[in-house]
Parts: sequence; structure tokens; C-alpha cells
Amino acid sequence: MAADPVAWRAIEQGWPVFDAAGNEIGKVDRIAGDLNADIFDGITIGDGGTVLTRSRYVPAEQVGAIREGEVVLLLGPDEVASLESFKEPVSKPLDSLLPEPERSGPGRASGRRPFGLGSPLGGMLPGMLRARRREE
Repeated sequence: MAADPVAWRAIEQGWPVFDAAGNEIGKVDRIAGDLNADIFDGITIGDGGTVLTRSRYVPAEQVGAIREGEVVLLLGPDEVASLESFKEPVSKPLDSLLPEPERSGPGRASGRRPFGLGSPLGGMLPGMLRARRREE
């Protein structure tokens, strides 16, 4: 007997994902959507924890059923095999990666620094930008 249907907001990382033929094809890796607007975009499917494989993205239109503890796709085995690897979208414009003084100059919007000096990227960017200016 199948579990009861649930809303997309109930999906949890690690739930098994099945293709339309009932084969388990992986585990939920990420859930994409806008909680405030209640818009479900899709899920990424991983193999349950191995870092050597890349997650694959499944758009919401290809999700057939969301039941307590599982997700069932509308895709058959061949279609699942052709799913593209998930590529993380760039969430901030490149301008926001500049240090504060350079961002708030003429024609630039001011805002918070996206990276602290403790983060790997936050520590590297100022030095990279200074080196680039010296080359120019």
C-alpha cells in the first residue's frame, strides 16, 4: 500500500526517488523552490552520499508523486539516464564579490560584503583584485 501524498515542502533530503517503472534511482539531494511564494521548482537526485557522482536535476514537471518518505518521477529508466548533471546557479552578481569600497564607488550599488575574511573566497578576493590592478 502506497504512503499518503504530501506537499513538496515535506520532502526531505535522503528520501528515495523512483522512476516511473518503480526502480529506485537515487536519493533526494536538494529541494529547489520558493517557500514564501509556495513554488516548487524541482529536486536534485544523488546516490545517497558518494561524493564521486554528480547530482542530477529533475524539474517539478517531471515529479509524478510526492508521498511520505518517497518521490516518484514521471520519467522512465531511459529518460532518467539522460538527465543532466545539476549545475549550481550563481546566486549573486559578480559585482557583489568586490570589496566594499570598490562596490560603493560611482555607478555601483552599496551593500553587505557577501564573504567574511574567514571564508576561503573572502580571503582570496581582495589580494586577487589588488594584483590585477597592479598588472593594468
